[in-house]
Amino acid sequence: MEEQFCQLLQETFSQHGFPLTSDQIEQLTIYRTELQRWNEHINLTAINDDVAVIYKHFLDSVSVLDHCDIRTGQTVIDIGTGAGFPGVVLKVYMPDIQLTLIEASLKKVSFLKYLVSRLGFNPSVQIIANRAEICADEDVFMSAYDWVLTRYVASLKDSARYCLPMLKPTGRWVAYKSGETHEEIAQSEDTLEEFEGRIENVHNSNIAQIDRSYIVMSHIGIGN
Repeated sequence: MEEQFCQLLQETFSQHGFPLTSDQIEQLTIYRTELQRWNEHINLTAINDDVAVIYKHFLDSVSVLDHCDIRTGQTVIDIGTGAGFPGVVLKVYMPDIQLTLIEASLKKVSFLKYLVSRLGFNPSVQIIANRAEICADEDVFMSAYDWVLTRYVASLKDSARYCLPMLKPTGRWVAYKSGETHEEIAQSEDTLEEFEGRIENVHNSNIAQIDRSYIVMSHIGIGN
């Protein structure tokens, strides 16, 4: 069963332009196994099928790289990461990024700490058990990140208040969204402007099996 998963994982990622090393295949297989094991006891995800995990969690997390130039050594913060998507998957694919995870659920934080240890990322991944709204008021988070990532249901309007202040002057905030986005974008414009932000681009995933838009935001005055 595990061998079949490894083969499917490797073939699917390669097919979509994300070739994996043997170490990355091993890490993502551990991720899938622990996700399914912990999911029996705490609610981490409704997606549990192997194929769906590969497409809707793993590939969905990294396909942002088709559109956003996240680079080695840059600082990345994943807000409301839940079971570690997209941040931990990006860390597997780009191990040299400096990753911070914010998650308010203590049960999910327990999973993240265990997972990060199993994947061999200690102490290179920082896990914060708190709400993003609180973190955004702390100096250590202000203007600290090249990339802020969000992949949850909270609106752009509500998220802007804590996402934009965390960005470096040249940083980008990428919101992973599904379905129709025009109305949500329109409703966010005033709040984005209030916090000196703007919509820079909206990209659709290149992968047909994934219903995903990546909304890229930056500070006003920063070019493409």
